Amino acid sequence: MSEPKENTAAHDDTIEGVHCRSMAVQTLKAFLAALERHATGGMISLDNARRAAAALIGGDPTMATAFARSEAHCEASFALANVERQRHDHLARLVTRPFAHLLDDPAVGLERRHLGQLFAAMRMMLGDEIHVELKGRAAIIADEHRGPDGLVDWDAFYGDDRSRELLETVLVTMAKSFRRFEPRKDWFLIMMNSTPSSVSVGSNAFVPLKPEDRVKGQFTEGHLARLFDAMFEPMRPNHFDAASRAAFAQRFGATPEALFGPFFVEIRAMSGRHGIS
Repeated sequence: MSEPKENTAAHDDTIEGVHCRSMAVQTLKAFLAALERHATGGMISLDNARRAAAALIGGDPTMATAFARSEAHCEASFALANVERQRHDHLARLVTRPFAHLLDDPAVGLERRHLGQLFAAMRMMLGDEIHVELKGRAAIIADEHRGPDGLVDWDAFYGDDRSRELLETVLVTMAKSFRRFEPRKDWFLIMMNSTPSSVSVGSNAFVPLKPEDRVKGQFTEGHLARLFDAMFEPMRPNHFDAASRAAFAQRFGATPEALFGPFFVEIRAMSGRHGIS
């Protein structure tokens, strides 16, 4: 008996569809193999077909192990897909990467609940129109690095030259907004210490925040120094070679040293005031 061919045109190519279809295919293959064992001359009686099905349903030890493994894989795939659906802001993920190691470190004091206010401040500095454009471009890049299982290859996403350009655009815009450092710093601290009762999920849609999800505790200059030191690390001169430095200067009309030098001086001074090496 030949195995049926998959109708690829009808596939559900979501991560759940891929893995749970795989589980169904394995079950069908096991049933066909059982039918072949009970067949005579390529033919099988209805009674023998029922006995083959009963053997599978009754928990053939070999198949039980295979089914358990497939079921676990399928459940894990649903869990991964659920996490993946929550990672819809690819621009925010790109911006967070340089300082992600600081989050939830008790010695640092930066918490994931601070991210909402950070992204709100970032959006204000970029402007709504540019922010929407950059988010859209980040989503396109992420989709191009999405595999057959529906998951984004994040290393490939981060390593894409276009992602690097998006990150540079965000950080250049933010650094420029801090040219008058002290007043902008004061504004930023006010933003980070505000406690919104809702979060925007669209241009005119808001979801109330639970009390435990609202920002609590003071976000200080020390937190800001640590945050910006890590966040802007990719813009340090040692991360540019001759080609990337020339490309940066062509895009922004100045070298990385010229654009970020004064900003890094301020960050270093702020770190020094708080005993941060």
